[in-house]
Amino acid sequence: VFPGSLPASAQGIGSCVAHSTRNAALGTLACEIAAGKPDEASGKIEGIPEVPEAGRLDGVLSTEGIYWWRGHSGPDGWNCDHAAEVICSESGLWIRKNYESIGIDLTKYNARTEAKWGRPLPPQNVKDLGREHLMRTATRVKTFNDLRDLLNNGYCISSCGGESFNSKRDENGVSSRTRGGWAHAMAYLAVDDRDVVKRRYNGEPLILVQNSWGPRWSSGPRRVMDSDLEIPLGSFWARWSDIKNRYAVAFSGVNGWPPQTFDNWTGGLF
Repeated sequence: VFPGSLPASAQGIGSCVAHSTRNAALGTLACEIAAGKPDEASGKIEGIPEVPEAGRLDGVLSTEGIYWWRGHSGPDGWNCDHAAEVICSESGLWIRKNYESIGIDLTKYNARTEAKWGRPLPPQNVKDLGREHLMRTATRVKTFNDLRDLLNNGYCISSCGGESFNSKRDENGVSSRTRGGWAHAMAYLAVDDRDVVKRRYNGEPLILVQNSWGPRWSSGPRRVMDSDLEIPLGSFWARWSDIKNRYAVAFSGVNGWPPQTFDNWTGGLF
């Protein structure tokens, strides 16, 4: 739906929660568009929004419009539960484009713009724009079965925790836990619980984790085991036991964009 959109620009300040929230929201939006089913609340079918190429290649959705609501003036730090509340009630999905009406260009990631508000919060005209495309539901995820089933239904997940991972992936794209830790947020975009995977990883399923440190922080193979698929740059598979204690929240029900329609200008020539 949005080729080349991940991993997007690396975060420039401590805004990993906004990046994780954006990546999860992007996954949910893409799944809703691909499914082509009417929205449960509005009855409309989601369409692909118009996104400039530069915006598509930088994550499609803005992180800045989410991070403005962190509630403090410092550039670093937030939490996933508050961000989930924000994206459902105050500032939802912002397309990466130029918003001339408020004098802010969000086409490409800018850490200074990301830190523009926090305390105070954005002015009313920005609030009004932010509420046009809210996420409808945020659901706390506690068990593997819940995580698997939510992802299987196209509801992607933002997570916060203190676990750290090796920047080198193994032959199947899996990264192992490392000593120490990160106070860090990352998105979950897929699950692989096939028998061939569980046999290889001591009976454990794998969760696809999208980081927010750009394409170069991690290295190693990206090919999904026994397939022709590749995971996105800047992502890795993690064993369930390595992430099971993280706070996780799934997003569903995007108030997105209608399908685009075009006039027929062929004049019967084709």
